[in-house]
Amino acid sequence: MSTLEKLQSAKNLTDLAKLLGFTPKGASYVLYKLPTSQKYRTFEIPKKSGGTRTINAPEKSLSLLQKRLGELLYECVTEHQKGHPRFWHASHGFQKDRTIISNAEAHRRRRFVFNVDIENFFGTLNFGRVRGFFIHDKAFTLDPAIATIIAQIACHDNALPQGSPCSPVISNLIGNILDLRLLALARDAKCTYTRYADDLTFSTNEKLFPTEIAINVHGSEWIVGKRLNKQIERAGFTLNDDKTRMSLRQSRQTVTGLVVNAKANINIDYYRTTRSMCNSLFRNGTYYRKSGDAPEPIDNLNPLEGMLSHIYFVKARRDRKQQVNRLAVKAGEFKPPHAPVDLYRKFLLYKHFIAPSAPVIVTEGISDITYLKCAIRSLANSFPSLVKEKDGKTTHSVNFLRPTGTTRDVLNLGHGASGQASLVSQYSNILKKYVHKPMEHPVIILCDNDGGPKEVFKKAASKSGKAISKTTTDPFYHLGDNLYLVKVPEVTPPIDRDIEDLFQPSLLTTVLDGKPFDKKKDHGDETAYGKVVFAEKVVRANASTVDFSGFSDLLSRIDQCLTHYKTVVPMALPAATTGTTGTP
Repeated sequence: MSTLEKLQSAKNLTDLAKLLGFTPKGASYVLYKLPTSQKYRTFEIPKKSGGTRTINAPEKSLSLLQKRLGELLYECVTEHQKGHPRFWHASHGFQKDRTIISNAEAHRRRRFVFNVDIENFFGTLNFGRVRGFFIHDKAFTLDPAIATIIAQIACHDNALPQGSPCSPVISNLIGNILDLRLLALARDAKCTYTRYADDLTFSTNEKLFPTEIAINVHGSEWIVGKRLNKQIERAGFTLNDDKTRMSLRQSRQTVTGLVVNAKANINIDYYRTTRSMCNSLFRNGTYYRKSGDAPEPIDNLNPLEGMLSHIYFVKARRDRKQQVNRLAVKAGEFKPPHAPVDLYRKFLLYKHFIAPSAPVIVTEGISDITYLKCAIRSLANSFPSLVKEKDGKTTHSVNFLRPTGTTRDVLNLGHGASGQASLVSQYSNILKKYVHKPMEHPVIILCDNDGGPKEVFKKAASKSGKAISKTTTDPFYHLGDNLYLVKVPEVTPPIDRDIEDLFQPSLLTTVLDGKPFDKKKDHGDETAYGKVVFAEKVVRANASTVDFSGFSDLLSRIDQCLTHYKTVVPMALPAATTGTTGTP
């Protein structure tokens, strides 16, 4: 039986809870017992166009329930698409392998590009519409009781909240009703139509733009055509007239923020603004962002990182080919493939190493981060400098540089020990690129004590001025500036040790699905499971009962780095050039 068939056969909360991986009691508590005031956290975020957007973020248990519902509905969509290939054909938002880039690419090199925006898109998808859709839509036809429960899980204040994990898929399902009508309208008018969330775009190479979609009333002023407006109202939506715009081939044409005259690309003004903000940050530690008549300097890195991430996301996918597109040059589009990556790299180096918000630990692998987070929480009483209270819970007060694709591709830091060695080698040259260097917190490279980090030891020794090997026993090594090296603690007699050896031997013998643990493998294979699975399904899943006492010496070394940087390195001279060791 398919996932969709299981959902269609569900009759009550017990049936649905089972499909969502919840107990009926657990789902009932989240829906009906948890006080409404505790279900969501509300906050505002700035819009690119000005003003703010209200975000209602669900609390942990409700978020998990909504996430499971979203995953279930996406499985149903995938199954339905197998028999209906054009299902969700027009929508490019909230779908795997579809992005703002694919949405924009559909409208490149067109004579006319017409954009309209739905007013309060999520807000108009109320409880009744969500419930009614799952009862009456031919792809679902769910039992009314199940449709009611789905609407109860998904809605807040009688609408789909922005911030809920299941709002995107449900909005797409209901939005598909509008898409089918507008696809038919676009086909009759010889236009291309796509939708990205609440942004609707029509484009054509016809000599005259079809009046059923838009009418030129005066000069550059266009209004929505009667047929288009009627179809949008029939689907239960209204348009935001302030965002209606027509762009012609001889002008800059944009779709979901990307220029499409020749090929989907970043607006050059957007890039220049972002670059200017970065230059200010690297010189002064602050930057200006347009906000009203008198913008004030800000030092919050999140908005700027979002802009750089957006530019990189577009450029990394679009500029795979090195040859220059002559049409893009002629259209005046921004084209250099390396400049955005270089700027993003410089920002990430600044964020993680020059001006981190807390001490930074650079591990060999992602599983090491899980081990350390769990160990810090378990041994919090012994290492108060490594923890903090957040939302009434104890959590780590240090940051971790996650070894992701971005770390490798943008920061040019390879995987594991090779990336750590590269960082040690480049570090002093990295600092020379910045005028503003607060360096209030140390950066700690944490590596195993075996043959793997041999190159790390070699490069670190040249920085510290002292030999570093598997047998040296200093608690830490100061490599100059705010950079430190910490090894997994040694034992007598000396043997190769990696971070997994800090667990009790019995934990390392845990069998999962009939497979033993092999710490030499990251992801495992058919014969054994690797470190990633061990970290999540053995360590994190049983963190409350795992014995982390073996991590005490390692956390002590990290703690000593923090103390050393506070008391020994003069804060007035953060860019110290001499290396020391942690020898008492």
